[in-house]
Amino acid sequence: MRTILTAIVALFLSGPAAASPVELRGLVDAERPAGCNDYSFLFWDFYRAELWSDSAVPPGETFGLSLTYRSSFSRAELVDTSIEEMARISGRADSRLAEVRRTLLDSFRDVEPGDRISTWRVSEDELRLFVNGVETGVLTRDVDLFLDIWLGPKSRDQDGRAALLAGRCDD
Repeated sequence: MRTILTAIVALFLSGPAAASPVELRGLVDAERPAGCNDYSFLFWDFYRAELWSDSAVPPGETFGLSLTYRSSFSRAELVDTSIEEMARISGRADSRLAEVRRTLLDSFRDVEPGDRISTWRVSEDELRLFVNGVETGVLTRDVDLFLDIWLGPKSRDQDGRAALLAGRCDD
């Protein structure tokens, strides 16, 4: 029964976005994402990313990034991949991101299709983290480096970055 419900939720969440995720309501007035992108490789769908911003030129100073997962990932996979990407982008050793790793380990959970991890960038030194609508932590170091995984000039997916920043949303 849980598998059927998970599939229904994942199908529902993969459709057009009609309102900001519940955790971002009251933080952003936009009714639609500023930009979206579906991340996949070959036949494997990873997640849908949505950039939420009220800025005329996204992302702006304060904004949200929401990832709705279409595959299962463990907390360790999410954290390890994030740290590896941050190290690659910055040229720093993984060990120099130990505090970020601790925060992400405390804040992330294993995800299944339909689960959502969202962030709200308050400032360059405060990023609120949410899992399925519940605030789970605050990142206070390397905030923009973390967001650069999706939004930075060294993002692995330049087409995805462009879609998020250019206001494209392929519903």
